[in-house]
Amino acid sequence: MLCKSLIILAGASATLASTPKGFEPGTTSALIVSFGDVAAEDGNVLEKAATQTAPTIGTQSKVEGTSFAVLMIDLDIPTDSPPQTSTLLHWLQTGLTQSTAATPINTSEGSTDAFIFENSQGQAAFAEYIGPSPPARIPLSHRYTQILVDTSSATEANLDVLKNAAANRRGFDALSILTQAGLADKVLAGNFFNVTNPGPVASSTSKKNSTTGNGSGSAGSTGTGSVISPTQTPFVPGAAMTHKIIPFKLHKQPTRGDPDGSKDARSLDPLEDFM
Repeated sequence: MLCKSLIILAGASATLASTPKGFEPGTTSALIVSFGDVAAEDGNVLEKAATQTAPTIGTQSKVEGTSFAVLMIDLDIPTDSPPQTSTLLHWLQTGLTQSTAATPINTSEGSTDAFIFENSQGQAAFAEYIGPSPPARIPLSHRYTQILVDTSSATEANLDVLKNAAANRRGFDALSILTQAGLADKVLAGNFFNVTNPGPVASSTSKKNSTTGNGSGSAGSTGTGSVISPTQTPFVPGAAMTHKIIPFKLHKQPTRGDPDGSKDARSLDPLEDFM
């Protein structure tokens, strides 16, 4: 379920972030994502600890529409064949509505009046928020991309496409899925930030995992954007990027506290190994 302290601020200023270069469906409409008083914008690097609860979301000006969705995708999931990477869906919440009045949002970057998006009907998330936690694997720095989608005209069948895709978080191809749902042209705003593991990179033998992918995936790069070339040093903006989606299959297994395996499964191969 969407945390009500989550806010996306969309603005037209060129100083604000949009989606990363190469990401589709991309947008030049800038987004600010705020984790409490920490602004996540323009690909800036945030501390992992600051990002473990869902951010607050809203737009600087009121947008048209009656229902919205937010997605957050990690574009830099490691595989067993670096520099090839895959993707992971960190969050997909539908049923958002927008406030009728602007509220001041105070962050480290200053104060912004925003029209806040809330999960006012308490709809369950298609994919509950998972905080960034990049492992000690190449690449050490991960880009977390957020997009705001207008779902006002979406049918139940359209939303079912999102729901079914969200059941398997790994290898999430945003362009393909939103196209299937008839929503690829409904992206209103975008943003991304980085979280970096300080390293060093763990040995390949200690981190081998059967579901990381073997570099033989055939999916294209559309829907995920480019990926930072692997490095053992902290993230450097503007570094060269390459990308190839390696699809994963996420299995559901019973776990303590989830005896029927109905929650997002992490028991076979912990998502923490990748995200």
